[in-house]
Amino acid sequence: MPKMMDSGLQSYKKTGRNPSNDILGPAVFFLSGQSVLAESATSTPLYQLNSDIKSISNKDSSVAFERVDQDVSEHENQNEGVTASKSRKRHIFYLAHPVNAHYRTDIPAKYYITAAVPEMVGNIRFETFETRFKKISFKAMLSANKTASDKPLFNEGTQQLLLFDIQPNWKVGRNCYKWSDSNGRQVAVEETEGEKYKVSITRSISQELRDALVATWLLRLWHDTAEITSTFSFG
Repeated sequence: MPKMMDSGLQSYKKTGRNPSNDILGPAVFFLSGQSVLAESATSTPLYQLNSDIKSISNKDSSVAFERVDQDVSEHENQNEGVTASKSRKRHIFYLAHPVNAHYRTDIPAKYYITAAVPEMVGNIRFETFETRFKKISFKAMLSANKTASDKPLFNEGTQQLLLFDIQPNWKVGRNCYKWSDSNGRQVAVEETEGEKYKVSITRSISQELRDALVATWLLRLWHDTAEITSTFSFG
């Protein structure tokens, strides 16, 4: 059995990481093209991808995931009394779905995430399981403190941590998933209705964990698109 990981600060202490000072409250995010925006501030992206993961024609095997930070100037505009801010992109993860992943044995997983910088939680890979009614559930398994430059990219067996348990939550007309931590506590709810993709984070979590959750959500969406494409190509 894999080790378990809390969604709170204690989890980072247990894995030897320093917890972020930024604890962020519940929030709702949605995907618009290659940008992730907060429902409360739809004009400014909080995260960006360098490729459209929902495009059927997407042939990329690796996608860069960036956080968009707002640097607020300490100097106010004297005439308008407005505090200036400047966007700064920071590359924090790679999302990966290797070419011909379904037929290869030389890759760590069909879908996985690697940290571009050591400040992130580590590398994450999916384990998938078929549930009733042909639905797929996901376990996001964390190799703490690993980055894209590590070899191997992932720990094995009990050295892995359960980061998120993602279970289908059936609703009429919607594709929904419930996200839980290793203790079974709900941390997020994901909903897809038509072309609207949304994840609602329901607990206060650290900046590190929010970054990982949003990246994992996007990897799950990429999984859905890529699996449909694979079915059309080889079915």
